[in-house]
Amino acid sequence: MYPFALKSTFLNYSIFIFLNSFLFSSAQEHFMHTNRLNIETSAYLIQHAKNPIHWQRWEKELYQKFNLDKKLIVVSIGYSSCHWCHVMEKETFEDEEVAAYMNTNFISIKVDREENPEIDQIYMTATQMMTGRGGWPLNVVCLPDGRPVYGGTYHTKEQWLEVLGKIQKLYENDKKQLYAFADKVESGIQEVNRFEYSREVPPFEPKHLQNEMANWSRNWDSVYGGEKQKQKFITPVKFNYIQQYQYLSQDAKISTYFEKTLETIANSGIVDHLEGGFYRYTVDPQWKIPHFEKMLYDNAQLLSLYSNAFKQFKSPLFKVTVYNTFDFLQKRMKNHEGGFYSAIDADNNQGEGRYYVFDSQEIKKIAGKELSLLQEYYQIDLDQPFEDSFYHLRKVNHIDLLLKKYQLTKKELIQKKGSWEKQFESIKQNREFPLVDNKIITSWNAQMVSGLISAYEAFTDNSYLDQAKQTYTFIQDHLIVKGKLMHTYQANKAKMEANLEDYAFTIKAALDLYKNTGTIDYLTQAQKLTKQSIEKFKNNENPFFTFTENPVLFSDIISLDDNVIPSANALMAENLWTLGYLLENEEYNTKVQKMLDGIASFFSQGRSSDYSQWAQLIAKKAYSFKEVVIVGPQAQKRNQEFQQYYLPNVLFQISEQASELPLLKDRFMNQETWIYVCEGKVCLRPVKTVAEALNQLKN
Repeated sequence: MYPFALKSTFLNYSIFIFLNSFLFSSAQEHFMHTNRLNIETSAYLIQHAKNPIHWQRWEKELYQKFNLDKKLIVVSIGYSSCHWCHVMEKETFEDEEVAAYMNTNFISIKVDREENPEIDQIYMTATQMMTGRGGWPLNVVCLPDGRPVYGGTYHTKEQWLEVLGKIQKLYENDKKQLYAFADKVESGIQEVNRFEYSREVPPFEPKHLQNEMANWSRNWDSVYGGEKQKQKFITPVKFNYIQQYQYLSQDAKISTYFEKTLETIANSGIVDHLEGGFYRYTVDPQWKIPHFEKMLYDNAQLLSLYSNAFKQFKSPLFKVTVYNTFDFLQKRMKNHEGGFYSAIDADNNQGEGRYYVFDSQEIKKIAGKELSLLQEYYQIDLDQPFEDSFYHLRKVNHIDLLLKKYQLTKKELIQKKGSWEKQFESIKQNREFPLVDNKIITSWNAQMVSGLISAYEAFTDNSYLDQAKQTYTFIQDHLIVKGKLMHTYQANKAKMEANLEDYAFTIKAALDLYKNTGTIDYLTQAQKLTKQSIEKFKNNENPFFTFTENPVLFSDIISLDDNVIPSANALMAENLWTLGYLLENEEYNTKVQKMLDGIASFFSQGRSSDYSQWAQLIAKKAYSFKEVVIVGPQAQKRNQEFQQYYLPNVLFQISEQASELPLLKDRFMNQETWIYVCEGKVCLRPVKTVAEALNQLKN
């Protein structure tokens, strides 16, 4: 009886295993032969859910495991508001012939670069190595192990089929050649992410930055502002450094360039002059016609740039620019809990930019008998449409000349402008609004916090501080799970563990809030996240941090230069530098110095424009640097007065109660608020007013 029972049990178990294996194999077979993007939360992936291609989301181990036929892999990377991604989808990925070829011969994977920035970085690096350029959509063909053998951007149907056909033929007939090429690409990527650094670097001095700035400024556009480029990106981190440099060096020529450029940009076509906010870039060097997508990271950084510029120049245009941008962000990109969405698409159902632009009949109807005035105010030339029949609104640079020409008062022009805008908005109400990507990204929301804090400092408007606190609380409540910072929040759920960028900007946001409130919890949170960062992203070969905790595919990622977003490594160095001062933490100070030693070689090659975030920290060491400590019951109020001035090389710390923190210790007195101006932690006689303290800083 017992042996029979054992045999039956064994037989049943064998049948169970066989059926499970069969069902798993069948499920896997079905899984790999359907488009699975309809179950995703990413707006970009969902956009491709109805393509006839059997797209899968990124899942490296899964596809290596299921790729039993050892097919080549296509990895196609983009983001929801990418115009050329939409074009390639329509022309190429919706085509049945393309789909049939890809489904037969390839495993096809779609990646949202905002959801998986590490995958984008590794394949973008490979593509730039192979072709010398990159962009989105990014389309990479890989071996079954994920190593790339081809990389490119936008392709027509014919181009794409030709590329795939050649690679597939080579794979069938000469695998060794492709594997040898993949070996070289892998080695090249690993080399790019490996840095040698000198441990004996002379101290940075102003002359080093002066030489670099002289080289860089030769590439500045003296007519339209920005850099000499066929397309114009603002790249706020570069202007942050230019402002700091012109202030510290007292270079009047650079100061004029900086102010004029920001004025030109604020009136240009890269700004939405009806709803507010900035587009991503313009397709021409005169800042006329943009690609119409709006990104949170651009607008967050531009809040800081224009707020800090207002601190120095007190330009009403800069203030209006900040307020209009904030109004737009609240109206179009904020969720009900205080987080901000990632992007707004360039396209609606009529095409790219069609929500924002107007034809000649619409313009003439709105202008009525004042067509000439409206044209000059919005810089419209009816003889020069773009794309044959459309016009995009900009603003006149010299209002006073316009008022004089048409014999108008400023009040009268404002009234006319209000009437025009109502009519423009009435037309737009009948148009489809572009897709809003409701993905909430940690690092971009942290940049929003810092941007809002800059606006609060410049304008002493509590609405900016209140929103900064609310957005930071959103990060705390929704993007920290079981003590771990996460990367995105989608469909009411945090996804993906955070990368270095998320940590760096969140730490910066906490420090900015601490600087302006004195609330010790923000400092504590910054310190906690910094400790986690050091542990997660440390690198034993050099002093820099890796982008992710573990290698991506076949290499660590170590990025030092700025892109549209400042370098996370540079920002981490600045965070460590700030905490080193506030906490007298020598470990942090030593780490910062090693990082600066490692970056030093880049400042002798005329490349400082690509390392502007690093340059801002270097300038703090090269030029005079001060600490301002404000203690007492009115500390926050006095600090608020102070922050209205542009003071880039001053570290602030405030407290409205007694504290044992190094810079605050033994300085609190009941009923009295004192301001200490210090250098190298040696302080002058304390004073009671901001005016007195500013005089001490100046002298």
